[in-house]
Amino acid sequence: MIGLLGGQIGLPAAAIEPVPEGSVSTVEDRKLEDRERWWNMGLKAIADGKLAVLLLSGGQGTRLGSNEPKGCFNIGLPSGKSLFQIQAERIHCLQRLAVQSTNEGSANVVPIHWYIMTSPFTDGPTREFFKSHKYFGLEADQITFFSQGTIPCVSKDGRFIMETPFQVAKAPDGNGGVYSALKYSGLLEHMSSRGVKYLDCYGVDNALVRVGDPTFLGYFIDKGVASAAKVVRKAYPQENVGVFVRRGKGGPVTVVEYSELDQSLASEINQGTGRLRYCWSNVCLHMFTLDFLNQVANNLEKDSMSVYS
Repeated sequence: MIGLLGGQIGLPAAAIEPVPEGSVSTVEDRKLEDRERWWNMGLKAIADGKLAVLLLSGGQGTRLGSNEPKGCFNIGLPSGKSLFQIQAERIHCLQRLAVQSTNEGSANVVPIHWYIMTSPFTDGPTREFFKSHKYFGLEADQITFFSQGTIPCVSKDGRFIMETPFQVAKAPDGNGGVYSALKYSGLLEHMSSRGVKYLDCYGVDNALVRVGDPTFLGYFIDKGVASAAKVVRKAYPQENVGVFVRRGKGGPVTVVEYSELDQSLASEINQGTGRLRYCWSNVCLHMFTLDFLNQVANNLEKDSMSVYS
């Protein structure tokens, strides 16, 4: 689940536990026949139109020295391709692989729908960028743009940051805003009407992302889980990455940002393996069922109503 655990700096040790190593599976360590089976299961689901791709793209490239949406940024490849173009081409490739995996012909393969979450600050430029590049060879009607919400900007001492003397500055409400944004934009119903069962969700600034990875999808379907994430082992205690943790003893798995994890916990070593206890980095690569997204969005709506009632 995308989001943060707690909200205070330096979470107490009693609040979290490491995710057991047995809960993490390395595909490369599996038998070749299993990997091939997951690959084929994933391609079959893609060909049947059960997978959609969900891109989190609400941020601007300010840390990259650009005011454009991150996906428009030229990351310095010899080709000059933007992040959006790289990802669109991978969707193209995935569609071709799905066609080749069937015996019925391309006419029966459903195009992969691409849902792109923008923000009020990036929505217009993102739409214009896609239009000016003719959607990078994809069909215009297989891409849906929608905007996430905003939250007021507050300083570290709890004061509102003003954009003008009479207006509070606002910022995108983070990746966790995707649940409410999908619900209030009516896109969960849109996905259901198209026969979508699974959502491959990722962040726009990952140039190496395997969009709609068939092996990950097939493994996800085979295990029958509601949500899953790809992880990378944390390199060193001070690395600025959020980590997956278990909330309380035997509790649900969630994410703690590096700024929230006490340094003593971040440095703890698993004596059995010699590796960091809190080592599974969140690199924003997720797989969800549509049922899971509906459940989370509905629960958030109920919580919001109870707060304001």
